[in-house]
Amino acid sequence: MSSIEQRQSAQSGVRYSSKLMTALNRFTAGLATEVANPLKAKYGKAYEHLITGDTFRYREEIETAISHYQLALECRDDFTEAYLGMAKCYRRKGDVQSAIEYLSKGLAQNAFRKDLHLDMAKCYAETGFTTKSTYHYERVIKLDRKNIEARFGLALLVETSDDLDTAIRLYQEIIEIENDFLPAYNNLGSLYMRVGRYADAETLFRTLVSKAPEFSRGHLGLAITLDKAGKFREALDCYQLVLRMRPTTKNADFIEKRIISLNKDLGRTKTRKNLTLVLVK
Repeated sequence: MSSIEQRQSAQSGVRYSSKLMTALNRFTAGLATEVANPLKAKYGKAYEHLITGDTFRYREEIETAISHYQLALECRDDFTEAYLGMAKCYRRKGDVQSAIEYLSKGLAQNAFRKDLHLDMAKCYAETGFTTKSTYHYERVIKLDRKNIEARFGLALLVETSDDLDTAIRLYQEIIEIENDFLPAYNNLGSLYMRVGRYADAETLFRTLVSKAPEFSRGHLGLAITLDKAGKFREALDCYQLVLRMRPTTKNADFIEKRIISLNKDLGRTKTRKNLTLVLVK
């Protein structure tokens, strides 16, 4: 996109996603310059259809994207990237079975493509084929030990299967690889709480809220952990903080009940307007 077009876009209020801009830049770079491009050199016209398909997919024009991926495959039926693009489109449409079929065709061309295995794992997870999903997540990790997305997906999968020890290990590994991946702190803290490791859960949630003070679920996790550990005054403060941060949270009823109960246990009560009253004994 030219600087003039960018200024016109900004003035009109139109915003382009980073993914869309990446696709557009890839498109213009591939067609408007003579810079050597291995994929273009190898696949020719098929490559042009691929990047056009990518552009329409990022714009959520799925049917148009599919038509271009089909044209790419008609030019070259060994074009792995086009199979992946087709799979992403069909998964976006909710047709997971068709997505799996295209991913299978892509893997038949190249069994070492971690992106194909990753999408296959997600598709099988969505359709309830846990064993197959696990296999493909593990293939991704074998090909790329530091792949956070695959480890996190696998951790979620085993957690839903109640294999808590494996889930805990996977979340721990994620944090070791990428210590700013906040969902792992939240989920690991929740698992520690489930198995009664309250001190470990408290440490995780305190780390999480220090890294993301605006993340109300982190404060809620800390509140529940402190509550279960018998640290009622601290738990009360955390519950109240969550309600101040998100008054309309779906957990509001539970939090309000715990605030009332904890205030009574601590010798206090609260009015509906949140005014603290000291009980006279």
